Amino acid sequence: MRLRHVASVAIVTAMVGLVAVPVQAQVGERVAAQTGVKVKGVPTPKEFFGFEMGDEGKLADFNSVKRYLKLVADRSEEAEYQVVDKTTLGNDYPILLMSNKHNLKRIDQVLDINKRLSDPRVMKAEAKRAGIAVDEYARQLAAKSVPVYYIEATIHSTEVGATQSLVNVVHRMATENSDYTRQVLDNVILLIVPSQNPDGQHLVIDHFNKTAGTGYDRIYPDLYHHYTGHDDNRDWFMMTQKESQTRVRLEQKYRPVAQHYMHQAGATSPRIWSPPWDEPMSDTLDPIVVSASNSLGMQTQRDLVAEGRKGSKWNDAYGILWNADVIGYSPFLGTSTWLTEIASVRDLAYTYTSDKILEPADNTLRSVLPYDSKTWTLKQIVEYGAAAAYSGMKTVSSDPKSWLYNNLYLSNRNSENWTGGPYAYVVPADQRDPYALYDMLKLFDFGQAEIDRATRSFTAGDKKYPEGSYILKTSQPMGRWIDQLLRIDEYPDSARKCVQCPLIMPYSETTDNLALLLGVDVDAVTTPFEAATTRVRGVEPVQQRMPGHPGQRGAYVLSPTSYGLGQVIADLQDAGVSAYRAKAAVTVEGRKLPAGALLVPSKDSKARQVLTKASQETGLPVYATSAVPKVDAVKLKDDTRVGLIRGANNMPGGWMMWMFDQIGVNYQVVSADDYADLGAKYDTIVLAPGISANSITRGLDPAKNPPEFAWARGVPDGLEKLQQFVKSGGNLVALGSASGTAATSLGLPVQNVTPTDRAAFNAPGALLKQHYDADVPAVWGMPESWPTWFNNDAAFKVTGDAQIASTYPEEENLLVSGYAHGTSAIGGAANIATFDVGEGEATIAGGHITFRTWPRASWTVVTNAMYNGAGEDVEADQLVKLFR
Repeated sequence: MRLRHVASVAIVTAMVGLVAVPVQAQVGERVAAQTGVKVKGVPTPKEFFGFEMGDEGKLADFNSVKRYLKLVADRSEEAEYQVVDKTTLGNDYPILLMSNKHNLKRIDQVLDINKRLSDPRVMKAEAKRAGIAVDEYARQLAAKSVPVYYIEATIHSTEVGATQSLVNVVHRMATENSDYTRQVLDNVILLIVPSQNPDGQHLVIDHFNKTAGTGYDRIYPDLYHHYTGHDDNRDWFMMTQKESQTRVRLEQKYRPVAQHYMHQAGATSPRIWSPPWDEPMSDTLDPIVVSASNSLGMQTQRDLVAEGRKGSKWNDAYGILWNADVIGYSPFLGTSTWLTEIASVRDLAYTYTSDKILEPADNTLRSVLPYDSKTWTLKQIVEYGAAAAYSGMKTVSSDPKSWLYNNLYLSNRNSENWTGGPYAYVVPADQRDPYALYDMLKLFDFGQAEIDRATRSFTAGDKKYPEGSYILKTSQPMGRWIDQLLRIDEYPDSARKCVQCPLIMPYSETTDNLALLLGVDVDAVTTPFEAATTRVRGVEPVQQRMPGHPGQRGAYVLSPTSYGLGQVIADLQDAGVSAYRAKAAVTVEGRKLPAGALLVPSKDSKARQVLTKASQETGLPVYATSAVPKVDAVKLKDDTRVGLIRGANNMPGGWMMWMFDQIGVNYQVVSADDYADLGAKYDTIVLAPGISANSITRGLDPAKNPPEFAWARGVPDGLEKLQQFVKSGGNLVALGSASGTAATSLGLPVQNVTPTDRAAFNAPGALLKQHYDADVPAVWGMPESWPTWFNNDAAFKVTGDAQIASTYPEEENLLVSGYAHGTSAIGGAANIATFDVGEGEATIAGGHITFRTWPRASWTVVTNAMYNGAGEDVEADQLVKLFR
């Protein structure tokens, strides 16, 4: 939504300096005894920060960490500090490159070679010119380069140990002159990201340090990424956030052969976990990439055990190789991603103590050296994290050429020749939502997929497609990624430990079908076909012709069938231009538009300017008529004031903020103070998914949180105030689990019929069939049938008066993409319904239809409910008068 093409990442080489670290030879590489200090004048972390990394209750703030990294780069020829972007909140996004000075001086050459190795077509052409077999040419080229090894900390900002650990890693690599450090720096380029979420480092660590010695809780109580919170690690196929886009650009530029993501888990989790991964595995992934990830994890297991680090486990925890929201983007470039999950401590930085051994366990093949202590410290987190980092660096640097050859050359060659998916995905030109088409193609373009556009009509798979249709072939370097995002997902029955073992439920959701989520018609064509095409170079919205001015009594009209209409309405409201929604179908310029069409008086001099710009940005066509259609309508309230109830640390509410900000919705987060008179501030109130009665009535305890979080304190009579708001004429929209909160608070005549027995019913993040009654205002513009997002959400039996907008069909199997069983239990149940409550209105959606902003086809429902419910009914005769 209103996402712009992101400019190239500006690489800023810092001119400031200030860093160092004590030699930690005991951590990581046993055989690499320190033989001397390479760089003088680099302070140890203790000298610089005033404490050792991992000291009880001590955390280095991110500004100090940045200064430290700058100092290392300033005083060492083997380090280079860069600020590669700005974050959501305007902070620096820094990286540190470390390698020997020869590699750093020729880094452009290294990156050029590695990019060429990754492109099978370039390799074939160069090998042909050289007159040798392409495989041998690739080996020779790999021998002239070194691989990039990427290591990243604290995407989850409360997992504080990783950034602290990397300070020690940087110091050791900068100052130690040993066989080990020479092997690493001579044979790889380290790309060190001290935090993938710098904003969160500032929020979490600064809060921790600021609350020292107070009675306040030490853990930051709200979202530690401004929009997504912990979900910032679930943005790997939509790539909505600035930080996600920055990582992808780094991956595209540096083409790392391996990426180590440093995480933490709960205090009672394994002391440290690493791959091999658990089931299931997507068949779009190249086996070379996956096996190399597993080997990195197992080598780390070997090194940790050899060092006597107890409690290291593998395999039983994370099956994240099924869908792209956790697989990420880089494996499709040939990067082997692996992670370590290290157990956390108390209040971020204080020793965790139990009255029994933390992990009582017998020796097993997955845990050969169990942990046998009742305590766990921040110092151990730092040491375990550094040990794993050193192990991964050692593994790649001990055989750099094979990593280049296997991961960059072979895996990408395999991708180009891959036949596991259809021949191509064809996207017809005549889409019902051109903005959704733009959103989808823009994402594929950002991911460097090859997109072709037909210059003439053609036939594929016995179907004729018009000129302008798009073709994404799977036999291309990014073909596996294309198939991952467009295939109909069928969760594999092979996701088991053994033939008789139960099916392993996914770590995350079970589908990421981009076209279904956005509302784009896409066809998988299995057989080769011919088409005249041109390669798409940059994606822009469909260019629409703005109609001539329809005269002072006329109207501009837009179809309601695009979720981009929300942006158009927001733009009109921002400009002070009135708008109306037709209650029935209208015919304009020979086109019949369904109920919900947007009617804008042409007599307003600003209307044409706003609509011209909005059409250019969304690709939505604008029609014109010299006389407004004679139809009953809803006049949208000018400058509709929207309140968002999200509570503290509510991720669905954070995602809603992001969408509202992209679109330009006039909204505020509802504060505890606002409940005194909600109607004075808001026309519509949206309850974000996850908002419960406790979220409103209890909230954050003011005694345990600083005054700046008073907005999220509990309001004991908040539910009564919310009920009063609606009954007095307010408009309420409740989504996902918050639908139950609204139903109970307002006494709505509904009953949740979704079974809770997961053996009988389970749909853990899938797309299910949905029917829409597009005559109901809440779903104006929706097609008669389109899949909806469902994650064991509420489905309602409506027992009283309501406008039922959408229902689950009465069929045996409602699954469209992903995994589900027992879905016939909700057949005939309602998902979206609108109720009259006193003088006001409430619309509920049992399904989480705004989940991480993925199911954008459903955003139409949010737009409708927010604006229509706050509007005013206008009869046809009155409408004609208003347009004069």
